[in-house]
Amino acid sequence: MDKYPWWNKTQCELADKIEEFADKHIARAAEAAYKKEFPYDLIDKVLKDGWVGTIIPEEYGGMGKEAGVTGCCIGMEGIARLGAIATSFATTCFGGAHQTVHFGNEEQKEKFLPRFARGEIMGAICITEPFVGSDAAGVETVAVRDGDEYILNGKKRFITNAGLADVYMVYAKTSDNLADKKGYKHLTGFLVEKGTPGFSVEKINELIGWDGVRNGYLNFDDARVPAENILAGEGMGWNIMISGLNFERTLGAIAGVTGVRECLRYAIYGTERRVQFGVPTKEYQANQLKMADMIANWKILRLLAYYIAYQIDTGGMAPLGPFLESTAAKVYITEALRKAALDAIQVMGGDALTRFYPLESILRDCKILEIGAGTNEVLRLLLYRQGIRIHANDLKAPWREMHPELKMPIPYLEVKPLPEGTEVDEKVVLDVLAEYWKVNPGLHFSRDQLLAHLKIDEERLDEILIALEDQGLASNYRDKKGVIALTRATYKGLKQAKPKEYYEYFPEWVDRSEFF
Repeated sequence: MDKYPWWNKTQCELADKIEEFADKHIARAAEAAYKKEFPYDLIDKVLKDGWVGTIIPEEYGGMGKEAGVTGCCIGMEGIARLGAIATSFATTCFGGAHQTVHFGNEEQKEKFLPRFARGEIMGAICITEPFVGSDAAGVETVAVRDGDEYILNGKKRFITNAGLADVYMVYAKTSDNLADKKGYKHLTGFLVEKGTPGFSVEKINELIGWDGVRNGYLNFDDARVPAENILAGEGMGWNIMISGLNFERTLGAIAGVTGVRECLRYAIYGTERRVQFGVPTKEYQANQLKMADMIANWKILRLLAYYIAYQIDTGGMAPLGPFLESTAAKVYITEALRKAALDAIQVMGGDALTRFYPLESILRDCKILEIGAGTNEVLRLLLYRQGIRIHANDLKAPWREMHPELKMPIPYLEVKPLPEGTEVDEKVVLDVLAEYWKVNPGLHFSRDQLLAHLKIDEERLDEILIALEDQGLASNYRDKKGVIALTRATYKGLKQAKPKEYYEYFPEWVDRSEFF
């Protein structure tokens, strides 16, 4: 396993240890996958070796900051070669252990973290429901306080480690107040322990991939959970969930990186040994190009995933953490894995379609990764909405103004206001819209830039824009609240503002005598 220069001694040693562990147990993992059995012996070794302890502070028996999320990712990169236990390991990390470290009180930490660190317990994350998937804020499982307990009613589904886990990180609705919902204060996070009365496994799913993984439905039928098992207090569930999802997507990204490497490994293996038309198939450029893509994705996306782990370890990008980065990594790495699996199968040919090689399994598994922890389509919407909001200043386009000599628009750092003392009226605004047409033909003028340029108050701006609209000289776009957000001059407005020569532009190399 390649080591990055910012890894400390502990993390480098972990990399060697996990690579040795994966090499040693790869045969047992393959055996379990063929039999579709859960390899309890392997997960027991992983847990007892203390890999969950990479994210647990030293005072609770973990490895502390010397390992951290980076150390956990190192573990995941190696364990991901071993099939079913990788999902159980990762789920334990982000399904109880992570949340208790960051949001638990002292009593909760003392109760659960040493047991996680010693590998005595497994965890599970419980967000998805039969009628609630990517819309995580719409959770319908209800928790109602009754003295020192909460009574939970509802169902969760697609829960990895269902029935195997000892601790379940469950999100339930504790408020129907509209203000709470608007502020994402309506959800609460509970640590629900196995054996809780009214809490049971309803069924186990047979999935497209993840052979041997225990994934299923959970039922809460008047399940009584002690109030002391709430993390961070009532109404804090959304914040806990987002933090956990950042971590979950990071571990999922690392698993995808391992998958890309395995695809490359077997593509090389097959093409070096398959001879067609007198030469090994690795000599064909079409195969080389596919493997080149695998190498590029493996190296670049692995770097991205470990950068996110570094950000989490150093507390960067608070309060949401590396939300955009982990979301982007999850999307692009899972899709890169699908492409790598398809390319590796194509490179190897018919043999790769059989269960003799793991490529068909990787292809089936990667489809789950594209849907789990938020579908890639929903995550793209989040990237768009949150990315624009978070980086509003970074992405703000410059003010553009026509250069008097070049007759071309030039970007400027700030909006240039009209000369001091200019009396802004309908004619001035129409002239400004006409100038904007020259600079940005086909685009509307934004309200914010127009206000900054004209240096007038919003009420006066609306008065002028409405007057121009009534005369057919301007076209105004109103947002959902009815506010004029964008405006432009109409053709009639352009004609009234300036003579046609004002709008003309011809490069020096154009001979105008050629035109009619």
